[in-house]
Amino acid sequence: MRPFKKLFFCTSIASILLTYGCKTNIAKEPEVFNSSWQSLERYQCPEWFRDAKFGIWSHWNGYVVPEQGDWYARDMYIQGSAQYNYHLKHYGHPSKFGYKDIIELWKADKFNPDSLVALYKEAGAKYIVSLAVHHDNFDLWDSKYHKWNSVSYGPHKNIVGLWEKAVRKAGLRWGVTSHLERSWNWLQVSHGADTSGPYKGVPYDGANLAYKQIYHDTYGIKDDNLAYAIHPPKQWADEYCNRIKDLMLQHKPDLFYMDGGIPFGEE
Repeated sequence: MRPFKKLFFCTSIASILLTYGCKTNIAKEPEVFNSSWQSLERYQCPEWFRDAKFGIWSHWNGYVVPEQGDWYARDMYIQGSAQYNYHLKHYGHPSKFGYKDIIELWKADKFNPDSLVALYKEAGAKYIVSLAVHHDNFDLWDSKYHKWNSVSYGPHKNIVGLWEKAVRKAGLRWGVTSHLERSWNWLQVSHGADTSGPYKGVPYDGANLAYKQIYHDTYGIKDDNLAYAIHPPKQWADEYCNRIKDLMLQHKPDLFYMDGGIPFGEE
């Protein structure tokens, strides 16, 4: 499996364009692509992206509640990790209080995208990119295929939609990032249990089938690879494609960035 080439490198604050031999797209007619790598390799960077030079990326979702890093949704289920110990002390054992409950604590009540966009534009940003979904499997738009989204849970706001509206109004280019690619295998630790101590063998809340939409159904497959699913079930591939297509159709971003490659091969 071959990963997509990354179009830009992101720091925690900003993303600065790095071109890998990208040519300006001067074709008069839009290119028609199919699912083959040979077809996709003909892609050419649009002129606006080549010339933009500087953009700012917002990586923001429910993990900001405990303020213990953006991998909190995974690490809180790894006994002995700093995040597990923090969670145990502040929220309780993950068999009783899990990441789903952290999401509900995220209210985003002071979120003001117009103010942020004005600040970013003043800093010289030509495009702004917002997180659409992280590895934690929580969609930040009004997702049609996934009930665990920011309109139905947590903030009860269309975070992606609010970013889009503010960026478009400011006359800047707008994009989204998806980190959903590794979510299915990344969250399999939530189906485990402590191996020692007073909660030894007590399943974490990810093992509760009532919450399989947020923690995934493992389909009986053991795969906690950190990069991409090694043997992803077809159900996960179909779900991934439906959700990403829904994001694209609803919000039509100028730029779509994936956190690595799509692990499902060619079809």
